[in-house]
Amino acid sequence: AEAEASEGSQANAEATEEAESADPLAKSVEPKFIKGHLVHPGTREYLSRFDHFGLRLGPDLIDTDLYAKVDFGFAIYTKSFALSMHLPLRLLAMDGGNLGSTSASIAERLQFGGMKIRRQDWDEVPDYGKLIRFLTIGRKEERLFFSINTMRPASIGHGMLMDKYQANIDVDRSMTGVLFDAYNDYAGFQLQMNDVTMINQVLGALVFWKPLSLFSDDTLAKSLSIGAEYIADFKAPKCISVNDGLDTGCVQGDGHFAGNDVQGNPLDNTYVYVDKNTGRPVVETGIVHAIGASAEFKFAKVGRYVDYKMYSTFHKFLNEGGGNGVSFGLLGRLNAGDRWLNAFRIRTEYRSFTDGFLPSYFDSLYEVTKYSFASKSHEHQVTPTKYQAIFGDSANGFNPEQFGRRHGYNLEFSWGLFKQERRNKKIALGFGLSDSTGPDDTNFYLHLEVPWLGQLPLLGLQFFATYMRTNAESLSGLFQSDFVTHPGAVILSGLRLEVLPFLFVNATYARNFRVTRQPPGPGGNGEYHLATDQLTYTDGTPSELVNDTLFENVHTMFIDVELGWEFTDDEGDEEEEAIADQEEMAPEAAAVEEAPVDSGVSNPSEAMEPTPEAAPATDEPATDEPTQADPA
Repeated sequence: AEAEASEGSQANAEATEEAESADPLAKSVEPKFIKGHLVHPGTREYLSRFDHFGLRLGPDLIDTDLYAKVDFGFAIYTKSFALSMHLPLRLLAMDGGNLGSTSASIAERLQFGGMKIRRQDWDEVPDYGKLIRFLTIGRKEERLFFSINTMRPASIGHGMLMDKYQANIDVDRSMTGVLFDAYNDYAGFQLQMNDVTMINQVLGALVFWKPLSLFSDDTLAKSLSIGAEYIADFKAPKCISVNDGLDTGCVQGDGHFAGNDVQGNPLDNTYVYVDKNTGRPVVETGIVHAIGASAEFKFAKVGRYVDYKMYSTFHKFLNEGGGNGVSFGLLGRLNAGDRWLNAFRIRTEYRSFTDGFLPSYFDSLYEVTKYSFASKSHEHQVTPTKYQAIFGDSANGFNPEQFGRRHGYNLEFSWGLFKQERRNKKIALGFGLSDSTGPDDTNFYLHLEVPWLGQLPLLGLQFFATYMRTNAESLSGLFQSDFVTHPGAVILSGLRLEVLPFLFVNATYARNFRVTRQPPGPGGNGEYHLATDQLTYTDGTPSELVNDTLFENVHTMFIDVELGWEFTDDEGDEEEEAIADQEEMAPEAAAVEEAPVDSGVSNPSEAMEPTPEAAPATDEPATDEPTQADPA
């Protein structure tokens, strides 16, 4: 009987193996809980996550200038290490500086650029850091993670100070930053800086600990986390220098009139001169810094389906004129399905803050608005810096805000469709909206990414698109006819198309910012007239003079053909594990062509997931998670 039972068991096992061999999807795979951010608004481009090398050639259109791009690069991924480097060159093929002139001839409007290397790409020390796309040790959410990279959109803590910060929103600048995370069962930290050369100094740190875990291994004890933050810009622009060589200080926010006085002296002193090398304004800098404390408690976790936490934060700016803000919120991560997983991330938050405080001060557009906070230009005769707009600068004619305590909200929702696990994302959609009882506090973003199309038999196509608007006047004024064309609207999009195994097409379109003036010299005008429409003549008549903005929102289009090779080898589970390692280590936005494998699970397509969380091997309570390091 024992022998017969053994033979029966063997026969059943063989039958099961044959069935699984005939249909790989018949093998039971327990889905893992998908948490963390499902979308990353502010992503700039795709990059293959397979080992690869290639040469990218094509046209780059920046405003009215046309460049020929030559970009050789490679990427290497291992289980615990990843490296990618490239040498991007833009050669001026057509100078379109006179394209809008009505008096110039066609030949004068379209001039050969001489194939000169684009100066703005290499005119500052931080620009040379972009030779390294990324150098990564470990993975995000592992106990040790270190990465030098081109700074994907980043948040710290629950985003009350830094939320979706993008160091490279200005098309003329490039910064390579550092991320360093570590944690154990009791505490951890997160460090971040925006520029490895330290020319720019936006630094942030978060320290968290689980106080009750020192006394108990209970799940609830480990679900309580307390954190402390410090974030600073040590070289924040405080005011715009006149820079006329006469040491006349900063331009004043008020007290100007159009025209001259009776002696012929100008009454309009809003003219400033740019930096001779970069075209950006010369500024007087200072420190903007803030501290914060937070607490969170995970009060509900139901298997791999429900994960809910509540949190509260308090932050205060330490510089002169700085105010404070508090928040109370709920963050839910929900999963539904088995083979096809629907993941949801829902965040609701109440905010209250005083004058001298702005939630998410270091946001996606900070590298532009720190020089020119256009949302407050209607309050002064000169557009203030972000420092002047939020904290005031009475010495230079910018009085502090006087709105009193404001109350507001922050809502975020994202959804993603995954095939069995996080690395096989097919489509994701997210949006966010925040507002307050004060003016110019409305923020909105909408983001879509579709890596699913890489599986279709037509062509391997993947794409993403983001719309962002910060500090709009009001919610009602946001959704108007100028929703897309408003000067403050930012659009980022991109696609990657595999035509042949060795031939790829990459394209990005963006509507984002660059400095309005170029440095003095051929083709450059080194002077700005910074007066706003509040400037009038002494009799109150509006000025008819043309006013300048420090930054303008321009169209950019990059298209290239990539000749190279991706080292893919769809040979089953071993390759799947290697791809998963690559997927979790790459710190930049990227995409990869999906192809079927013997196991029935497609290759990863985390096109927008620069550093996804490492999913736990078993469905355990989230007691070992770096809770505060998983920004909300």
